[in-house]
Amino acid sequence: MWILLITIIPFVDAFGNLFNKRSSLVGVKPVLISWANNVVVVVLVILLSGFIHFKLTASYFMALSVTGTINILATILYMNAVSKGDISEVIPMLSFTPLFMLITSPVIVGEFPKPGGIAGILLVVTGSYLLNINLRKRNFIDPVKALFRNAGTRMMLFVSFLYSITSNFDKLAVNSSSPLQHLLFLNLYVFLGVTLVVIMRKSFDLEQIIKGRKSLFMLSLLNLLGSLLFLLAITYTYVAYVIALKRTSGMLSVLMGHFFLAEANVRERLLGAFIMFMGVLLILLG
Repeated sequence: MWILLITIIPFVDAFGNLFNKRSSLVGVKPVLISWANNVVVVVLVILLSGFIHFKLTASYFMALSVTGTINILATILYMNAVSKGDISEVIPMLSFTPLFMLITSPVIVGEFPKPGGIAGILLVVTGSYLLNINLRKRNFIDPVKALFRNAGTRMMLFVSFLYSITSNFDKLAVNSSSPLQHLLFLNLYVFLGVTLVVIMRKSFDLEQIIKGRKSLFMLSLLNLLGSLLFLLAITYTYVAYVIALKRTSGMLSVLMGHFFLAEANVRERLLGAFIMFMGVLLILLG
């Protein structure tokens, strides 16, 4: 069951990245994209809340408060990191989340992958890293070197670590409730938090939202589907596996960027895609 869910998630994430890019291309600010990302999720799940069997326990609200608060912080830091650093140096830092989870998952949820799974995670991390750098124009370690000179890159590495924590607490939350309940409360929690940030920064711009309404709607709809599939998947297998396989959306994003947005540098990224594919096979077989 989890293999079927994991097969779908990268496609959902890749299409989400595509509509995220389209939203920014029409002039929507990152903070508004982050805000709109949760709108459809909150509205639809609230409408369906009558069909959800709620389990309102202390253990659930503890897990929710941790993952919700950290997710708000990660969202804010993510936006700041992108604004302060070169994207080609900042984005590869997200590749390290599955690696961090080899430390955080055993501590938080008591999960430690099998040897084959660990090898697969390492290959996915390596492939994802290669996928996000231009080997013709940049050195392999340029993003790592940027850690010492660029605050945005250091910030994104910290965001990557934060995601390795939130994913584990998401599993604790789901185990204490249900995927639908956590989908509702987590997105509502993050939505309200980001809304406060938008208000404090005076960043709300109705004109931008109207301009990018189609892409923003699709982005939020895909976030609903992706979040639900993720929360379902982590009930069946190791969280580290799910996150590692989510990162393979980068392969699909490269292809979609080429075919839908006419982006270049596809051939030189095939090495990273191939390494990620081999990592996926090891995880699935492990």
